[in-house]
Amino acid sequence: MTSLDTPVRTISPAATWNGAARVAGATTLALSGLLWAAADLIEPDLDGAASSAWTAAHPGQAGIALTADMLATPCLLGATAVWLLLSRRRSPRLAWAGAVLLVLGLTGQAMIAGVEMAAQMVARSGKIDAAAFSAALGDGPDGSLPGTVFTVMFFAGAFVGIVVMMAAVWRSRALPRAAAALLVAFQLTQLADPPFPSTLIAAAGLVWMAAALLRTPVADDSDGRGGVTERP
Repeated sequence: MTSLDTPVRTISPAATWNGAARVAGATTLALSGLLWAAADLIEPDLDGAASSAWTAAHPGQAGIALTADMLATPCLLGATAVWLLLSRRRSPRLAWAGAVLLVLGLTGQAMIAGVEMAAQMVARSGKIDAAAFSAALGDGPDGSLPGTVFTVMFFAGAFVGIVVMMAAVWRSRALPRAAAALLVAFQLTQLADPPFPSTLIAAAGLVWMAAALLRTPVADDSDGRGGVTERP
């Protein structure tokens, strides 16, 4: 039977991945969302002295939340690698641009985790006034050179990066487009300061992607046009 009789359908690059690679990719995607959402669900959205007071009163919960947030960061780096591998064939420029921006944004996220760890140590030690420490930190980075670099890395890298990367994932058709839209909706929702953790939206999209990755049809052989064909 010729190609004129049976059209060849190009499918996800994940169709050529072995079982271990699929499980690893799906686990990374799922853990990214679940750990991220868990951190926000455990710790209330507080700032400054109020956050320090809550940490001092709930050291166990605060430690779990920070640990989940810290572990989510390398998982999100892994998720970025998965998105890059799935989308670079059809949208190489978008995929690489999104990956670079996300690495910058996640580096900023790691820096925030370091500051939060220091704040927890201060709040739990009782040797330094937590309110004074929070006042010294202020509401965010200042206009100094490192503060400006951090702002660009984190805010531009994270926000623009996820939008660009999800555009590449959307074009790749390797993962559900609705799941990619949820990741963009998560970023937009953060601007509105919702009364619920917006990371729940991100978690839904990431877990959906993980399930879709595991269900990707297995490849048979190369179709000669940069894709693979489904195994009957």
